[in-house]
Amino acid sequence: MRIIIETKERHRNLFLEMAKAVKAKVKIEEDETERPPTKEEFLDSLERSLLQAELHSQGKIKLKTARELFDEL
Repeated sequence: MRIIIETKERHRNLFLEMAKAVKAKVKIEEDETERPPTKEEFLDSLERSLLQAELHSQGKIKLKTARELFDEL
């Protein structure tokens, strides 16, 4: 039987101890969405954001309003 558990990093040891107690096999897969961005990724994102802000101020593109972003959530 296979049971898949998704949990926060802080609960990892609890689940590992429970699995060990019942002699279960454990396979841990890191979720890439939870890792912080690398310095390069952060700087690339910042550069894209500044370019968008500049294009918006020149009237070349239209950015979403805060309301539009909130509605997407």
